Amino acid sequence: MKSARIGFRRYLHEILTCRLCRYVALLVLISILVIEGAILVPSYRNYERDLLLRLEHVGGAIVGAALRDKGHQSDRNVLLAARLILAAPEIAGGAVYRPGGAVIGSFGEAPDVRPGNGPDRQRSENGDRYAVLYAAEELKLPFLVVANLRADWIAGELMAFLWRIVGLVLLITGFVTIATMAVIGHFVLSPLLYLRDHLKAAARDPENPQTIEIGGTRQDELGEVMRQFDALLHQVSGAHRSARERLAAMVDNSANAVFAAEPDGRLVYANRAALALSKVDQIDQLNHLDLPLIETAEGRNMPLAEYLLDGEGIGEVELQDAQGQKVICMLSVNQLAGRDGRPSLHYASAIDISARRRGEEDLLRALEDAEVANRAKTEFLANMSHELRTPLNAIIGFSEVIKDEIFGPVGHEQYSEYIGDIHGSGELLLAIINDILDLSRIEAGMTTLSESEVDLIHLIDDSVRIAQGRADSGQTKIAWHPAAGLPRLIGDKRLLKQVLLNILSNALKFTPDRGHVSIAVLRGPDGGIQIKVSDNGIGIPADRLSDVLRPFTQVEDSYVRRHEGAGLGLPLSKQFIELHGGAMDIESAAGQGTTVTIHLPADRVRI
Repeated sequence: MKSARIGFRRYLHEILTCRLCRYVALLVLISILVIEGAILVPSYRNYERDLLLRLEHVGGAIVGAALRDKGHQSDRNVLLAARLILAAPEIAGGAVYRPGGAVIGSFGEAPDVRPGNGPDRQRSENGDRYAVLYAAEELKLPFLVVANLRADWIAGELMAFLWRIVGLVLLITGFVTIATMAVIGHFVLSPLLYLRDHLKAAARDPENPQTIEIGGTRQDELGEVMRQFDALLHQVSGAHRSARERLAAMVDNSANAVFAAEPDGRLVYANRAALALSKVDQIDQLNHLDLPLIETAEGRNMPLAEYLLDGEGIGEVELQDAQGQKVICMLSVNQLAGRDGRPSLHYASAIDISARRRGEEDLLRALEDAEVANRAKTEFLANMSHELRTPLNAIIGFSEVIKDEIFGPVGHEQYSEYIGDIHGSGELLLAIINDILDLSRIEAGMTTLSESEVDLIHLIDDSVRIAQGRADSGQTKIAWHPAAGLPRLIGDKRLLKQVLLNILSNALKFTPDRGHVSIAVLRGPDGGIQIKVSDNGIGIPADRLSDVLRPFTQVEDSYVRRHEGAGLGLPLSKQFIELHGGAMDIESAAGQGTTVTIHLPADRVRI
């Protein structure tokens, strides 16, 4: 019985606190009040009209009974009889008129109504009097009577009628409202609350629909909703279980080690890669042995589960497995917030990067070894410059003495040709060795500028003359028209001349006979100097422009090469210009010639 009372109280509380029930009840209440109001106003008016009509009939009966057969021979007798009417409580006064409208006289409270002048009935402003004109035919008398009837009691009757109607309306409204709430509570609210409780249970445990399905045999719309809820619950449960199983399968088969710990510091999940990384078979072993161990920045070893509670982000750590071996891992730590906003799960993903670290270390050592070897090579070549040049200078010098027959004729002309070849080959070899040694010194950081003021016109004149003399044939001339007032430069005269000779020699070398090679000097937009060397030679394909600035690279294929050279002229020129703080640009297209522009900064210009 007590449980029944508790259930009824809870049910009553649910109904009274149900917003839907209150809204419906309020709507029903307003609807009834509006309907009853629409009915009450006409009823009130009709009842008032009925009361006035009843008063009119009673007043007419009293007037007719008092004046009929009382003797009407004189006006005095008529007024005497009329004054006797004042004894009736319904009559407050009146007036008697002849059929023609002439007044015979009045008695009591004279009324405002006159025959033939205005309405036949009129109620006073305060509603206490009601004047009625009774016709002679109606009273069956030879004259007209206007009676001033007492109507003050009508207001009380109307108020009593109004209270009866209002009470009845309130009673009906209360009953209908309570009945509506009871019906809604039984047929709508109870199923909705039942559905709500099951939805809450489904949110807590969506994977066991058989324990929280509603069922039922209702055949109305709510029954259909409940059956659809059960079907949806099974679908959501299946989808949730399938998604969880797929996610667990993906994580479990991931190559990355995944650990998860609860806020109490206990590991609750470790995939296969995590168990393999820790050298254990089951997750219980991890909790029992406090594995894997992680070394903190302070050098203290602590279990990974404890580290996850405070750690967050990505970093490189060392994990110690069950065998005591340390593994270098990239560890990513994160948290999963619960419904209350506090972390409910701490998880991490670990990637074994030991092999990659060893590879990086091996690569670093290889790079260091290569750099040491390259530096040794460069230093060797730089230090061997004297040893390499001395025998070449002897070969070139002695061959030149023999070639010029300084000490007398050689004899057979064939020897003269061979000696010329020896001399030319020695000069070519010396130039190549000089370029290699210059490049080696630059790479070794041993090249320094010997700066002085340089006459730009004189520098270009010398370069044009020397390059023109080295050309394979004299049929291609270098066009050079110096402008007046060119400034002087601060730089290494020897290196700048070597740059110009390299560029001009290339232009002459790769320009057909009777081609065009020109050199021009311009002031740059920054106040610096631009030296442009242009030709209409074979040009450089667009995809090979970057290659010509690499050492020992030539555009022509080695099997069809028509011009000598080691491919060091342009790379050396670029290095020499950059030593001066400038830059060198190449614009070219195959078959359309080449333009090489040397940019020297404004701080090297002297006006």
